[in-house]
Amino acid sequence: MLSTESTGGGLPSFGVFAREQVYTVFLDMRRSPSDRAPSWTLEFAVLPGPAAAPSVAASRQGLVLPFPVVKEPPAWPADVVRGYLRKLVVVYGQISTEGKLDRLSVKDSPDARLNQPVLDALQRWTFRPAQLNGAPVAVKVLLGIPLALSE
Repeated sequence: MLSTESTGGGLPSFGVFAREQVYTVFLDMRRSPSDRAPSWTLEFAVLPGPAAAPSVAASRQGLVLPFPVVKEPPAWPADVVRGYLRKLVVVYGQISTEGKLDRLSVKDSPDARLNQPVLDALQRWTFRPAQLNGAPVAVKVLLGIPLALSE
């Protein structure tokens, strides 16, 4: 899905995207075919930089989305999650050209006890970085993480 922050994507607006084109994808968080873990929403936009110069950025045909190669769900306390099933924790961050998440911050959460476990888990994630016309580019992201009990 392609949008701007004002036209809406998969998550509410948190003011992190300006006039960029915002892309929305859904991350499959199942560990097996029978797992019912809900997908996470990932919105991203290319950060300004040499590879994203305006003449190149105008043509997004060469854009390859960032893809998690190492992902770990948060170790949330089940008793806290039970009280907020289907609510979202929303995290902002940046994915570097090396595929690492940094500058992480929680933008929205139904309970502060959920925040540190999600930040700890995301620190261990590794991505295949986004690419624009074959070159890795840094992106800013919003992750919408639905609360669900693991099986």
